[in-house]
Amino acid sequence: MVEINMSRVWREPARLIVLLVMMFCAQVASALDVPPLTGRVVDLAQVLQADVVTSLAGEIEAHEIKTSNQVAVLILPSLEGEPLEEYSHRVATTWKLGQKGTDNGALLLVALKERKIRIEVGYGLEGTLTDLRSAHIIRNEIVPRFRAGDISGGVRAGAEAILKTIEGTYQASEKVAPGLDSDAMGQVVIAGIVGLFVGLGLMNVHRLLGPVVGTGLFVLLAPWLVPALITGGITLLLLLFIGAAGVGGKGRGRHGADDWTWYSSRDGGWSRGSFDSGGFSGGGGDFGGGGASGDW
Repeated sequence: MVEINMSRVWREPARLIVLLVMMFCAQVASALDVPPLTGRVVDLAQVLQADVVTSLAGEIEAHEIKTSNQVAVLILPSLEGEPLEEYSHRVATTWKLGQKGTDNGALLLVALKERKIRIEVGYGLEGTLTDLRSAHIIRNEIVPRFRAGDISGGVRAGAEAILKTIEGTYQASEKVAPGLDSDAMGQVVIAGIVGLFVGLGLMNVHRLLGPVVGTGLFVLLAPWLVPALITGGITLLLLLFIGAAGVGGKGRGRHGADDWTWYSSRDGGWSRGSFDSGGFSGGGGDFGGGGASGDW
């Protein structure tokens, strides 16, 4: 009888488990820290002038006093490999922007090295600061200024558009159809055209399937049912992609990746950045992932 050495049997799985645990721990340890909420405008990249920070923070504070909504701005030198949406949500929930119970908070996050922008919206503001409106603000208010090298102007325009949208006074720079902006409408038209052509190409599918399944009801409906189903499916998929895609704007601005001075948070936490006066803290608000993302 062959004697089985159980220690050898379990040795390789145990090594694999240890390796996976080490990899997980290393990933957790390398995660980008959430910086402390030192004010309504946290500029860790130091791209905003002090007077701009003070002025913008004052506007946000006045809005909060008037409406109780809490809006904050975070400018990062780099995401350091972190996914934009996950990190933005982590910041917003850690800072607890908005009031507990009403969840009326919003975060504007800019990552300079990656050239990415995110508007994170609390549960209570999702009906006003919708995903489409957030995408519109990024595309029309922030991205053009960033591409022109005006980071300060883009941040200010984006933050002010967020405040005005919540207050119901934001005037879009272009006409937006109810529920869909112009780019989304164009993509819907494209989706319909693609679906139509595919449907027409499959109009004769019954000629192949008819002899196989017989001449019953399926044969009578196949010329219309199959193309209709396929057309509807393609259109639906494209609409889902439109809703999840956020905004465009993949062009490059005037500044290259080496034009900025980056400040790391991995070695001892965030150490540099400008902010407005203290006394600001989150009110216990929560976030569900609503908002929009974009790049420039």
